[in-house]
Amino acid sequence: MASAVQTVCGQAYGAKKYSAMGVICQRAIVLHLGAAVLLTFLYWFSGPILIAIGQSESIAEQGQIFARGLIPQIYAFSLSCHMQRFLQALAIVNPLAYMSAGVFALHVLLNWPVIDVLGFGLLGAALTLSFSWWLLVISNWLYIVLSPNCRETWTGFSSKAFTGIWPYFKLTIASAVMLWYLGDMVQPRTGAYIRTASQSNTFL
Repeated sequence: MASAVQTVCGQAYGAKKYSAMGVICQRAIVLHLGAAVLLTFLYWFSGPILIAIGQSESIAEQGQIFARGLIPQIYAFSLSCHMQRFLQALAIVNPLAYMSAGVFALHVLLNWPVIDVLGFGLLGAALTLSFSWWLLVISNWLYIVLSPNCRETWTGFSSKAFTGIWPYFKLTIASAVMLWYLGDMVQPRTGAYIRTASQSNTFL
């Protein structure tokens, strides 16, 4: 769903409709938050779902604990993923890398005390991951709001983000299908063709 943000924002940037980029990002966030609400139920009741697909009760129990701890991460991802695509459309890459590296380093440092010292175990691992994602959201948000690089493209919250949801939803579905087709259908077949051609010495 987030892949469409970079495409549409890139088009808006090329057309010099800079203020539209912020609206596109906000619209994508609204749509993704709606999907996050639906996923929340899936995560919360993941135990019975795992049992239904053939997992043992012990695995289902532990999986449900971890999944419930990841529920805050779903909403953080809904925000951060689109903000990252928004910044990438502006060719802002290095700050994203610095923010991600900083959050990753802090995440590594937090894991040991939360999981082992405080004894939160599997739930602690999930909550630490969720916390790290929310740190990434905050850092991305602060950069967008405070950086002069985003002054023309982010002009604040707009009610326009709640319009055009359905056309944008159809675009995200088309984008998701395209990525699925390229990732799961085209690339494996291309790799198989290259291996076969190389073995038969017909590939140039």
